[in-house]
Amino acid sequence: MLAAAGELFIAQGYEATTVDQIAEHAGVSRPTVFAVGSKAQLLKLARDIAIAGDDELVAVADRPAFADIAAATTSDDVLRSYARVSAHIGRRFGALNEVLRERARDPELAELWQVSEDERLAGARMVIKAVRAKGPLKPGLTPERAAEVLWLLTDVSVQRRLVVERGWSVARFERWYADAMIDLLLP
Repeated sequence: MLAAAGELFIAQGYEATTVDQIAEHAGVSRPTVFAVGSKAQLLKLARDIAIAGDDELVAVADRPAFADIAAATTSDDVLRSYARVSAHIGRRFGALNEVLRERARDPELAELWQVSEDERLAGARMVIKAVRAKGPLKPGLTPERAAEVLWLLTDVSVQRRLVVERGWSVARFERWYADAMIDLLLP
């Protein structure tokens, strides 16, 4: 049902998608959809699954994909691993993020948008902490400013614009992504 909701939100937009359409697309009844939650709740759950990659109750930072970040021995390796993880998340979540971004001023979705942005900043802070454990940041760059730069780079719209709109290959994007992080954050 959440996959059906996500597909319809992406294809038609949030506003145009109805609970009846979600039920029909998922092959369930309307009351079954409402048992999961409101349309906004369906978007939130679809978002969570798109970011995580599944519906397991495991924090994104505790997933195997983040093991390379923890195992990295240099600051460069931390950022290359994070670029790879972020690009992977972006491929799954990019289109749905655009739906959420378009509705961010909607009172029903404004909080979800803010949670999404706050979570990305928290992730950037965590990565900067790991980077600093391996070596220094670029001279004059505070940890908070470094986290803000990383937060900006990991906005999935950056990936969508370069890969979807400009036709970059995923491999090219991942290389650029890591290089940009290293160039902007490390000495």
